[in-house]
Amino acid sequence: DSTDQTTSDAAKMLKIFQDIKKKIEKGGDKKKDEKRSEGDSSVKEEEETFNSELDKNEKDTRRFLVHLSTDKPIYKPGEKVYIRGVLLNGFDRRPFDRNGEKEASQEDKSNLNSASISLQILSPSGDEVFSVKLNPYDYSSSSVASAYWEIPEEQSGGDYKVRLFDWKHPNIATSEREFNIRAFRNPRVKTQIKFQKKGYGAGETATASLNVKRAEGDVPLNASITATARVDGKQVFSKGGLRVDSNGDLSVSFPLPSEITEGDGTLSFTIEDGGVIENASQTIPILLKKMDVRVYPEGGDLIAGISNRFYVEAFTKSGDPADITADVRVKGTKEIVGSVSTVHEGRGKSKFVPKKDQEYELVVRKPSGIINTIPFPKVQSNGIALSSHKDAYQHDEEISLRLTSPKDLNKVRVVLYKLDLPISESNFKLKANQPTRVNLKTSSEVSGVLRVTVYSDELAVSERIVFKHPKNSLKIKVNGDKQSYAPGGSVQLSVTVTDQDDKPIKAHLGVTVTDDSVLEMVEKRKQVPRLPEMALLESEVDHLHDCQFYFDPNESDNNLSIDLLLGTQGWRRFVLVDEGKRVSVEPKKVEEDKLNRLKAKNDYVPQPRIFFKRMMDFEVDDRMVVFNEMMAPAGCMILNEEEGVPLDLSSAPMQLDSPVPVEAVALPPPPPQLQPQPQAAPPPPPPLDDGCPPPPPPHFAQKIALAPPEMMAEQRDMIMMEEDMFCEAECIPFYDEEPSEPSQPQLREFAFVSKKNPNERTDFTETIYWNACVLTDDNGKAQVKFDLNDSVTSFKAWVDGFSKDAHLGSASFVLESREPFYIEPKCPLEVSSGDLIRLPLAIVNNLDSNAKGELLLNLEGKGLSFSSDKDLSLKIPFDIERDKRERKTIDLRVENCREKSKVQIAASSSDSRVKENVTRSIQIVPSGFPFQLCASGVLNPDTEVNHSFVIPKELIEGTIKTGINFYPSTVSKLSEAIKSLNQTPCGCFEQTSMTSYPLVMALQYLLSQTGMDQETIDSCRKNLEDGYKRLVGYECKSGGFDWFGTDPGHEALTAYGLMQFTEMKKVIEVDSGMIERTKNWLMSRRDGKGGFERNSLALDNFGGAPQEHTDAYITWALTEAGMETQFEVEHLLKHATAKKDAYISALACICLYRHNRVEEARKWGRKLAELQKEKGSIEDEQTSITRSYGSSLIVEATALTVLGWLSDKEQTFLEPLNNALKFLNGSCKGGNFGSTQATLLALKAIVEYDKLYAVLPANGTFHVTINGKHSSKLEIEKGKNTLSFEDLGAHLKTGNNTIVLRMEKGFKMPYSVAIDFNCVKGDSSDQCKVKLHAKLNDTKLKEGTTSEVQVVVQNQSAESLPMTIAVIGIPGGLEVRVDKLKELVKGGVIDYYETLGRRVALYWRYFAEKEKKTVLLDVVAAVPGTYTGPASSAYLYYTNEHVCWVEGLRAEVV
Repeated sequence: DSTDQTTSDAAKMLKIFQDIKKKIEKGGDKKKDEKRSEGDSSVKEEEETFNSELDKNEKDTRRFLVHLSTDKPIYKPGEKVYIRGVLLNGFDRRPFDRNGEKEASQEDKSNLNSASISLQILSPSGDEVFSVKLNPYDYSSSSVASAYWEIPEEQSGGDYKVRLFDWKHPNIATSEREFNIRAFRNPRVKTQIKFQKKGYGAGETATASLNVKRAEGDVPLNASITATARVDGKQVFSKGGLRVDSNGDLSVSFPLPSEITEGDGTLSFTIEDGGVIENASQTIPILLKKMDVRVYPEGGDLIAGISNRFYVEAFTKSGDPADITADVRVKGTKEIVGSVSTVHEGRGKSKFVPKKDQEYELVVRKPSGIINTIPFPKVQSNGIALSSHKDAYQHDEEISLRLTSPKDLNKVRVVLYKLDLPISESNFKLKANQPTRVNLKTSSEVSGVLRVTVYSDELAVSERIVFKHPKNSLKIKVNGDKQSYAPGGSVQLSVTVTDQDDKPIKAHLGVTVTDDSVLEMVEKRKQVPRLPEMALLESEVDHLHDCQFYFDPNESDNNLSIDLLLGTQGWRRFVLVDEGKRVSVEPKKVEEDKLNRLKAKNDYVPQPRIFFKRMMDFEVDDRMVVFNEMMAPAGCMILNEEEGVPLDLSSAPMQLDSPVPVEAVALPPPPPQLQPQPQAAPPPPPPLDDGCPPPPPPHFAQKIALAPPEMMAEQRDMIMMEEDMFCEAECIPFYDEEPSEPSQPQLREFAFVSKKNPNERTDFTETIYWNACVLTDDNGKAQVKFDLNDSVTSFKAWVDGFSKDAHLGSASFVLESREPFYIEPKCPLEVSSGDLIRLPLAIVNNLDSNAKGELLLNLEGKGLSFSSDKDLSLKIPFDIERDKRERKTIDLRVENCREKSKVQIAASSSDSRVKENVTRSIQIVPSGFPFQLCASGVLNPDTEVNHSFVIPKELIEGTIKTGINFYPSTVSKLSEAIKSLNQTPCGCFEQTSMTSYPLVMALQYLLSQTGMDQETIDSCRKNLEDGYKRLVGYECKSGGFDWFGTDPGHEALTAYGLMQFTEMKKVIEVDSGMIERTKNWLMSRRDGKGGFERNSLALDNFGGAPQEHTDAYITWALTEAGMETQFEVEHLLKHATAKKDAYISALACICLYRHNRVEEARKWGRKLAELQKEKGSIEDEQTSITRSYGSSLIVEATALTVLGWLSDKEQTFLEPLNNALKFLNGSCKGGNFGSTQATLLALKAIVEYDKLYAVLPANGTFHVTINGKHSSKLEIEKGKNTLSFEDLGAHLKTGNNTIVLRMEKGFKMPYSVAIDFNCVKGDSSDQCKVKLHAKLNDTKLKEGTTSEVQVVVQNQSAESLPMTIAVIGIPGGLEVRVDKLKELVKGGVIDYYETLGRRVALYWRYFAEKEKKTVLLDVVAAVPGTYTGPASSAYLYYTNEHVCWVEGLRAEVV
């Protein structure tokens, strides 16, 4: 069971290469000299290939990975995110500075200083919300980079990413880390729920464990706990009176219903600990009918007649791991030939002997009720079955493999790789059906994830990855200077670091100390990895959960879990594709971190302009293609281009029918044969490149290879494309020019300093210490100092780091911050006017005697009052025994208010022995349905206008306010629009552009006028540059732009972006390469008939309009960008003539003017003038590019018409033009003109008009009179953007109201009047195409329990709908389970979500005709009281003037 072998490593191989290279350079190879003299070109090709391979291997040990971490996983708006990036060599995990304390080499410094190391913060939708350029020299001094981002108070909640990348240096890989922003209360208990299994069927018994500790760290032994299970919105189990053991653990079992329809289940625990009541909840992993299970044969294929090992990975509908037991069955029979059970993270493995020409399937036996079967890949009659003898290997062990083939093979070679560098190999023969054991020796310095590839006749046929534990590690010990601490006290932490032999060692450490109650809000298996897990595993897999398990010395099965992880996420397979079949390759979703790992593995510069459909779209004469089929979900699908359906890659080979440019293709050979050499350690990495710009990206043809004649199979040459080639098509962000981020000083350390007055608790900063790089001394010791905040809680200190010799380690330490007596109010996050808060006050007495006195409560700010007293202070007596916890409840009435406000609640004790004073805040917002009455227009000097408004009698008292504004300049109008657009809840490409496109117009206008303020111009330019940087993040890897920057590109949305970038380039610096890519991509989408192709996945949103509207819009964009579109314009004119649609006619008019076809353009201009209504609007259109309707569509068509008329240099259409402008100005409501597209086009038309017909300013006075009684005046101030009257809402009443505006002198000026108020009853639009229903399943809930908000959104029309939004208001005492929102996205129930205070915005890209979508939102009853949530609404993104309103949900928490 063994064979002869040769082994070597990187050092020996490089030495051999270098020796041979010197011999060649000296002309020492006589045979080659003879061939060269005979004109044999193969010698030159062989030498070029050899030199290329040598260069590659010399560079392979200089690939770097950045391991990113943040100080915590969850943040509140207004907090700071502290970010640390550790740069380690991808080959040996050594830091950048190989000389330890010594200064980095000049070459390394040159490389890093020439680099552009940038950091981005990406929103849930993928747009850039923050970016900064970091100091690259930090890498050379400590191999660590650091930065921070202060979250704006108004930032919406959701899952964000921090991305660190080097836009220029190909050796440094991009890295990402996710974090969450949300409003939340810090819980007073820390909880973790774990189900015994990760999957249960209907009727089965579910078992779960709960671990509970108080926030300050001790176990609540006397706490009473109630377990409740809810399934499909109904309670199915409840058991109270539960107690935890001395470790804080308890277990509960409950039966699931025998009939389950949807499978939405939640297990919740209500923990009552004296004065504290908290909730812990988790989704029950219910599995119904169909499951997502994936099968991965070890080595790639199932080989007939041989024992084959296979791995499985199972998922719940939300994408979490699922546990199963399944049988392997011969398809179509009842014959069972094997079985498998999952053991960790939904992964398991087993083996069986497949037979030739038989098909197999996996049948799930447990949980019960699963009806779908999972097919195995087709059994192959030839190949090599590869398996590893061990789950993982120790540092001094050989890699032991077993290979079996059904036939004799004379030339088999097994190569072991680290990254792409071969480090050991074995050559031998295989006898048919005889298992052969192969042992590959490696240096003990080589560790981590290694790749094994098996070659037969130099063709790769089988592959897998294995894990080898590192030899060295860091042992880190952390200790505090005290047993426990008091809030606000000083802390000194001591850190000691030794190596694996307990010898002191210098190390670079990252230290973070943060509130442990926040860290424990994340399920333990989903908590982020520390540096050892990042460097050893995370960089090699798509996702890493339960990361603390893999290297825990107390776990016996961690090696098995590592093998299961690599056997599934690291699976790969080689697939043969025969000739004669035309195919295209469409990439499925590929995880960004995987692509970034490839950058650290391979010697190439990514080229995002090449994508798979193009790459595979060629013909081959008598050639076979071999490529690596990637696993779903991180792989590629091969599609039949004509039929658009997946091709079965496991069936007979497929043919290609287009020629390959063979002259451009070079062969990268398989790794050279390694000769026996003495064992040696890997060499130190060669230096990085010299800092020059990277070479141009190689052509695709240089990335694939035609095999030489000796590799021919069945008379066909071979082309091999490795797995990395597929990922390369997805690519990493690549910039033609340096990004222009502002630089930020390096923040290396933050230490909290307490500024409180004695016994006042007001500052609850959660991260109290953070240091990106603490360097230990020669004895391996370091100390850090900081103060505690004012929380009574525990803090976790996380320390992880590295040494210059690639030792890695991590450790944690818990600090407890305690008070002998303290008060803790439990405040709702946000409430509405009219709510009643039954505010719980927890009083904890840990003194050695009873505590007696009075609680003094003070309210600071407007909006709250005590129900029993109108005063803003209240005294409550207390008398609490020693070591007891009690609760007092205070009723607070929320008063009417017109705007958001915060109220401070201060509670203090009068006990002379106790000095306790704690302050918390509550956010207050108006209640009811928001209404707005608007009027706008243009006011001339010495004239007046009269507007009447009817305010309904259902007005909520105290909510009315006014906004009366005059706009003396175009810039002021644009500023008002930007302010309005920023309030729209969406983070997609178009919404991001809507806040930057008006800036383009503003800057164009400012630069077109004389005497404009330079400070205003500079401010506008800076804001626009920031917006531009966010927009480029939406470019798709395969070309074009998308809502959220994911493939495929949307043709119409890309056209919209192209117009903006074309305009933007006139006023700021814009990447010309990006514009060219965008133009070329759009031109490539032409269908040859005058129109444009549309990707089917792009028809759900922007661009889902009729084909003729899409063609017209894209033609307009390309025409404005200067492209030759005469052919497309002719096509447009045909549709304009046939459709008689004003929207298309206006686009035709504009394009004709741009092509200087003036007389034809005027003909269309006159047709449009004939359609003008008396009020100035153009109203003969069917739809628009955004499929808008109603007033938004009228504004869009009118604005486009204005743009066409303005193009006439002889002012042919001056009269209708002025009427149209009057209509557009009168359509403004609160800064917007309807939908985002309507607002954009209206602003564009107004700005272009104002450029030509600007009015000179003059002094004057505005007067406003309300209801003939109240009068105010306002002087015109030069240089002021917007002139605004103070809020006059107090002078308005229910019923009829009259507002008269008069200008004395002055100059012609646009104005707007807005009256905002809230009403008890909503006013839904009868033109809204979606209907919303929102219902709280339980309107009366016990504190600490859960319920669901049932949301139903239905398309009422007989047509499909584009982007649809439902905004659900949650009552103040309830809190949404954010984890459930994430599961809804992963499960495809919703496409995207945001949290906005108490509102949850749900997004769907597409609604089919008459489609109904149902969503269950889990909510927790957090704070007692009676609450009414904000009104809920649903609307189409592009017609947000038509809204379906639903009354605010009501809840009572008892």
